[in-house]
Amino acid sequence: MFGEKCVDLIKESTRDSSELIAPYNQMMVNEVFDEMRLISQTLFESLNSDNEQAPTSDEQQSNYDSQNRLLVNKVYLRAFLWNKRCLLAYHHHRLERLKKIRWQLGAILPDEVKCNLSEDEIKWFAAYSRNLSDYMNRLNDNKGIDLTLMRNPPKKLYVQVRCISDYGPLELDDGNTVVLSKDSMHYLPLSKCEKLIHQGVLEQIQ
Repeated sequence: MFGEKCVDLIKESTRDSSELIAPYNQMMVNEVFDEMRLISQTLFESLNSDNEQAPTSDEQQSNYDSQNRLLVNKVYLRAFLWNKRCLLAYHHHRLERLKKIRWQLGAILPDEVKCNLSEDEIKWFAAYSRNLSDYMNRLNDNKGIDLTLMRNPPKKLYVQVRCISDYGPLELDDGNTVVLSKDSMHYLPLSKCEKLIHQGVLEQIQ
């Protein structure tokens, strides 16, 4: 039945998962495109058949046949547009996920995310990340502002954090350096550690 594959595609992309983004289902996307090509070809042949239909003396029967063909053509057109909308929704949902990943994790895609993307999505992410970085660098009289940090007004300038994994030295604005090793605890400026919190390196202690 037309439209079933693209519905499965939408369900797959919105299904709750521990993954940041589900694997790109190239095979199912291709199947939906194949279905759209089949619908398009069938609709084209049906319209050509209507144009080549020989006139008949039975006007009532002719009108009945014409209405039936019109109804069938409408069904084909609706099926084509439905598949198109579902494909657009599937890819739009994935791009929104990628935007969120860029703001939370930074410009470098983790391997567990990259392996779930199509080649076009990887190129799109790189272009989006580059445009976002260029924009942020032009802010504040070209001094730059990292908008991915401090997206909410901070309640505290300093926070207590615990290291979830080994990270190494972190240089602070005052020139001092702290070594972030697993299970170590620190009292740090929020501006220096918020990105590390988003990346899962640090955990804020309430």
